[in-house]
Formats: sequence, C-alpha cells, structure tokens
Amino acid sequence: MLHFDNLEGYRDAHTYDTLNGLSEVEEKFYVDLANQQGSPILDIACGTGRLTIPLAQSGFHLTGLDITAEMLALAKQKAKHANLSIDWIQADARGFELNAKYKLIFTTGNSFQHFLDRESVDGFLKSVHKHLDKDGMLAFETRNPTISVLQSNETAEKDYADTWVDNEGYHCSSTYQRSYDHQSQLEHYTFTNRRWKDETNVVETTEPFAIRYFFPQELEELLYYNGFSLIKMYGHFDKRPFEANSPLMVCLCQKRDG
Repeated sequence: MLHFDNLEGYRDAHTYDTLNGLSEVEEKFYVDLANQQGSPILDIACGTGRLTIPLAQSGFHLTGLDITAEMLALAKQKAKHANLSIDWIQADARGFELNAKYKLIFTTGNSFQHFLDRESVDGFLKSVHKHLDKDGMLAFETRNPTISVLQSNETAEKDYADTWVDNEGYHCSSTYQRSYDHQSQLEHYTFTNRRWKDETNVVETTEPFAIRYFFPQELEELLYYNGFSLIKMYGHFDKRPFEANSPLMVCLCQKRDG
C-alpha cells in the first residue's frame, strides 16, 4: 500500500522517548484497568516501555511486544536500570504466537492507527483474540475522526515539537505538512527533520508517514467480526463520555459469546 517504510520514524528510539512522555491521566487509566483485570498483561507496540515500565513498577507481570528492534533495545536498558523483570518480545502485532493467555492486552499511543488496511486490523485482532483470557480485556485508543479537522489539508509547514537536544548532543527540530485521503481514510504526513550542532551546518531530511482513521460504527463492526464485543467507548482517558468532538475513542473490549 505504501511506497516507504512507515516505521522509519521509530528507529530513533531516544528521540521518540524524548517527545512522547506519559501523561498522568493515561497512566492512571491503565493502572486502574490493570488493578481490575490483574496479571499477566501484554503491551502490544510497547515502544520504549513508556507504559510497560510504570505498570511493572506497580507490581504487575508485564510482557512488552514491539516490531522495532531499536525501541525494544532502549526499553530493555530502561527496565534494567529500574531493576525490573519484563518479558520483551520482538514480533509483528499482526501475527504472533506466545503460547500464553493474558488478562489484559492493550496497545496505546494511537498504535491502532498504524494498521492501515483490513488485513492488518484482522491480523492484530485475531492474534489478540488467541492470547486473551476468556474473561480478559482488550484496551486501545484511536483518534476521533472529526470531519472538520480531516477535510482541512495543511499545505503550510507546522512545528511538530519544540526544539530539543538528542542523545548525541545535536539540536533538533521537526516540521510537518499533512493531508487526508477520504477514500482510504489515511492521513499522510511529510516531516522535515533538521539536526545541527553548528547553525551554519544544518542537516535536513524528509520523512513520510501515514496513519488510518476509523469511524465508530466501522470500529465496532471490525471488532464484532473478529470475535469481540465493544463494552465501552470513552472520549478520553479521563473516562468522559464519547461525543462528536471528543479527541479520542478509548475502547474496552471482551471476547463475545458465540
């Protein structure tokens, strides 16, 4: 579907870690869910362990799964530094076999939007279904596809983040342009990344990226046909009701009967 590596932006694990902190409300949501469901817990697309590690620090038995070796390498370093025992697995979320059942399986950081086509979504959900305990819970979130936002293509460059310093001491900045394809429901980004120690010698690279949007009824049907019931949908991690202008669709799912 894509003519580029959609994971390229995740090869620089240190930058990802710098720019993607864990909010208190997201952490509380998953700690509360973990307390409700218990261990073991599987974090899919765990990245650098931004949530895997805090949950392990809270006393839960965690497995972190990610496709990107660089992200897992940093996650392992962080867990070792914190003296935590976490099972780290490099695998594709669209098809994996762990020979285990989990009481809670989740993917966060809008990772669900990285499944760009029907086959990828089905592969993920079937893999989760196979590994979820009969009374277990699947939790994930995806951005709410607000039409007024999606229909406004942005041709002007926008800042992605404030300037930061990477682990090698370089100053970095990133801007982006975005557009939305209404037929494929893919939002396309072009990032322009800049890196320098001397402002007279700035190295500039471009990086394409895409994510998929899902509409509420579409999402419920995808879950249904892969053996899940959508138990609850919130509009944010603070558990506010889902509404038209909600920023997120935070979904709690269980295996359905029959």
